[in-house]
This record gives sequence, structure tokens and C-alpha cells, in this order.
Amino acid sequence: MTDAREAADVDDVARALALIDEATIVADTSSLILAASENPGGTELVAVRVLESIASRLGGRSRRSLVAPDRPNLSIRFGPDPSPEAPGVLILGHSDVVPAGEGWAADPFNPRVADGWLTGRGATDMKGGLAAALQAMAAVHRVRPELPLELLVTVDEEDLATGIQAHLRADEGPRDAYRACIVAEPTDLAVVIACRGAANLQVEVRGRAAHAGRPEDGASAITTAARIATWIADDHERMRAGATGLLGSATWSVGRIEGGHGTSIVPDRCTLLVDRRLMPGETGAEALAQLEAGIAGVLGDDGCDAHASLLMEMPGFETAPTHPLVAAAVEALRAEGATAPVEAWTAACEGGFIAEHHGCPTIILGPGDITGQAHQPDERVRIADLSAAARAYTRMLIHLHT
Repeated sequence: MTDAREAADVDDVARALALIDEATIVADTSSLILAASENPGGTELVAVRVLESIASRLGGRSRRSLVAPDRPNLSIRFGPDPSPEAPGVLILGHSDVVPAGEGWAADPFNPRVADGWLTGRGATDMKGGLAAALQAMAAVHRVRPELPLELLVTVDEEDLATGIQAHLRADEGPRDAYRACIVAEPTDLAVVIACRGAANLQVEVRGRAAHAGRPEDGASAITTAARIATWIADDHERMRAGATGLLGSATWSVGRIEGGHGTSIVPDRCTLLVDRRLMPGETGAEALAQLEAGIAGVLGDDGCDAHASLLMEMPGFETAPTHPLVAAAVEALRAEGATAPVEAWTAACEGGFIAEHHGCPTIILGPGDITGQAHQPDERVRIADLSAAARAYTRMLIHLHT
């Protein structure tokens, strides 16, 4: 790069940063919090309408793609459409939030600002990240209108990931249209370069009902389910014992067991819902096969049978710590006074779908704390972090196109 180009980029960054307005980010995040989009149990349509309004005000163009009634994915673009000749930067987010639940000090969908924090369901996960990303994209577009920028906002991320899967099925564009993907999930302004995937599995155990006074006449589905759960726990410990590297290992967890009819009846059915975290490159089908083999090993001749199925999967991803995308993120955050640690994530996100489908390097970077704030009562985000995220995105979007 010539000295003149470097000087021009520095000037472009400064002009774009001057357009970032913290009060507007807070107002836009608040509008999105007001647009309650609980999942499961609601729709994302009102939140999508708010995003379209914000995008229109900022000069972006929006396109909906219906996934289910009142549940549209939303693409917001600034500048030309991305292409292999001029690849863009994709910022990925989702419009749904988990149900508010109990324990809030006030209405969870009435945003509150106090002592430098913004409180409300979705403030951290991830309506604050969406507002910060839109502010950054609009600022960059003002000074570099030739750069292709896109924000993809999916539905149903918090449940079955039907939004991102529908987007990829319908995508007829070139696979190499993006130079990078930034997932705006809350990382507490850390640069997350590796993320395990996730598979949701279900095990249906069928036994034979009988009077509890003569349990030997029946076949207890709960007893067999307990043996399966024990195998899952043992296999989890086996995998954790061999953990290496930034991501450690895959994991198993039984999240729910439901079965039986009453105290005096030998249970003829039992269902287990199982979470399996996947290593990058590992598929849900492979996890299902592993579970099926484990079930086969513990089934006896007690008259019970069991069937496992795959309900949902998200692929994982890992980007090399030496990749220019990682360097750009670290440099941008440190310029804003953040420490910018480079980390792996224990949660799952939809970034793996983009990394797999488009073959582009992917990181997660956003305001808010995924473990300390997201999915909890009185969810909140530090307002200074909303601004820092928007400013870091601004720096990255220009530097990644250099």
C-alpha cells in the first residue's frame, strides 16, 4: 500500500468515526427492545420493522425473506451488492430474544437507562450489537460508498436456527462474495476466533406398562433412560479428559427427561433431550451415530427399545489467530482502549453456517457479556461498550477493504 493510500484510509476512518453517535445507538437499541420478539412463543416481525426503519433512515436498503408466517429474515445492504470481484464484509445477527421469564425489577421490554447501562430483554443478546453494527455501516458508507457492506438478521436463532438454514437454502449468489464475517453476538469486546457447534438430539425410550405392584410384568422406560443418561455422562467425561487447544473438546449434556404416567404405573415411555457441542468440522449426524452406538451398548433384554433423532445442528468454526481479520479486530478494539483478548466461545452461534457455506473467515465480536448478562433477568449492556463496538466495527470495515 502506498503512503498516500495509508493516509487516505486514516482520514476515512477519522471521518467515519466522527459520524458515530452514542445517543442514537442507545435510542435505536431501545426501539428494538420495545419491539418484543420472544422466541419461542412470539414472532420477530415487529423487530424487523424497526430494523427496516433504522436502515432506511441511515441510507441502507432492506430485503425481507419469509421463513414462516410473521418471521422474516432481513438483509440490509449499503453500497454495491457483494460479488467475487468486489467481496463484501458480512455482519451477522438475529432478531429474536429468549423469553423474558420471571425475576425482573421492571417491565423487561421497557428499556431503562441508568448509571451508564441500558437494561431490557435483548440489550445484550443482541439488539445492542445490531444497533451498533448499523451505525458503523452507515458511517462507513458515508465516506466510502463504494464498499459492499451487508447486515444479515435471521429469525429463530434462539431455538431451532430455521432462519439461517432457510437463508442458505435460498442463497443463489456466489459462494465467495464475502471477504469476512463478523458475528455481532456479545463477547464483552473480546475477539472470539473459535466456536463449537451444537446439536440438539432427542431419545425416545419405549417400555411396557404394568401395575407397580408387579413391576416385573412391565419394562421401565425410565430405568432404561437412566442407563442412557449415565452413558452420556460417562462419555462426556471421556471427551473432556482428552481436551486440547483453544476449544477443548466436544461435550454432552442431558437437558430434560420426561416420562411415566404416575407413581403406581411402570412407565412405558421416557424422552431425553440432549445437547451435544460439536467441534469444528464435526457434524450432527456424527454425534447422532455416536449416541446410537452408546444406546445400543446399554440396552439390555428388559423389553425396552430406544430411538435417537437429530432435531437441530449448528456447525462450529475456527479462524487462525494469525489471520488478517483477527489482526484488524484486535487493532480496532485496542484503538478504542479495549484490551481485545483473543478467545474461544463456550456458546454456539450461527457464524459456523456462514463460514461453512461461504468459506470466509469468521469471528464473533460484540458489546455485552454472554455469560453474565444474556438470557438473565435485568439483562443490560454498558452504553460505553455499544459505542466502542460501533467504532471498532467502523475501523474494521474500512481496514478489511484496504
